Amino acid sequence: MARTVRHPVRRSRSRAQAAAHHNRQVAGVTGVLLLVVCLYSVTIGPDGWLWFGWAVLLLACVALFQVRP
Repeated sequence: MARTVRHPVRRSRSRAQAAAHHNRQVAGVTGVLLLVVCLYSVTIGPDGWLWFGWAVLLLACVALFQVRP
């Protein structure tokens, strides 16, 4: 006789929980990118690549806030 395996029921998150999760992800990615650009500017010094890093950070922040859960 074959055994049946019961999988737990996956509960969908509410809209508020999904938004809170998204906000934590945005904050985490933004913080990491900000840290990387700051460490780069302290280590190497300001130059063209620093401005490129800030532009990438800005675009990443805008993109993350535009994506809706």
